[in-house]
Amino acid sequence: MDSAIFRNLVRHEFKFKGSYKKSSRSQAAGKWWLAYSLLILLMLTGTATYYAMHNELQINSIWFVTMGFPYMVFFLSYGCMKREWENETYGWWLTMPYPRLELVSAKWLGSYLKVWVGIIAVFFATSAYVLILSMVLPFYTLESVGSFMITGINWLTLVAGLSPIIIALGLLASAVQSSVYRPISPIMWIVFMGGIAMIFQIPDSAISVNMMQQGTGHLKAEWFPYSWELPLFMLLSWILTYALLRLTAYLLEKKLDL
Repeated sequence: MDSAIFRNLVRHEFKFKGSYKKSSRSQAAGKWWLAYSLLILLMLTGTATYYAMHNELQINSIWFVTMGFPYMVFFLSYGCMKREWENETYGWWLTMPYPRLELVSAKWLGSYLKVWVGIIAVFFATSAYVLILSMVLPFYTLESVGSFMITGINWLTLVAGLSPIIIALGLLASAVQSSVYRPISPIMWIVFMGGIAMIFQIPDSAISVNMMQQGTGHLKAEWFPYSWELPLFMLLSWILTYALLRLTAYLLEKKLDL
């Protein structure tokens, strides 16, 4: 495939907004979803601000709000594939004159770019909020802001590094539901959800350590407070990601149940 064509496919996946078949009702639903999201955000911000004003907020605990990111990444990629069937465009998509692996890879890369946009937006938004707290309240300093940002970088680096395999798992789960192996889907969901939960217990301890450091007055957070095995595990997950993408492409080419 020509690189320009592949870029166009990735751009299409990155911009893809949703199910066309549900567009008649999705606009109203989308407005309600946005309203509820803003309400939840305001409630969380208000609660954190209240505790901060009473010097009862461990600011690193704010990162616990993002512990659901790995599951959001999974459902992002799962929906990316599922929408082809919802829109009844899977026939057009699968008959494009390109290898299935490259079609799947375009969806994978488009999803990964969305993840990066989300990670960057959340990091700067939360860091700006904590910076404002340090400027307004006497309980927090620029040193505590630095500790907060380092902790966030540690955690979000882990999310970014392990998102490739989570995205691949989401694409695979969606492909299985449209294949002759559909009966094993419930088992796959249990395994995938349990595996993600086990993997991301790691940052919980790292954030907690930095919170303890704050409690003792030592505000300097530790860069990458993980064991040396983690980079190796991350590298292996990238290799496995490629294998999962090839498996997904194989299912779409040889094992579809239409």
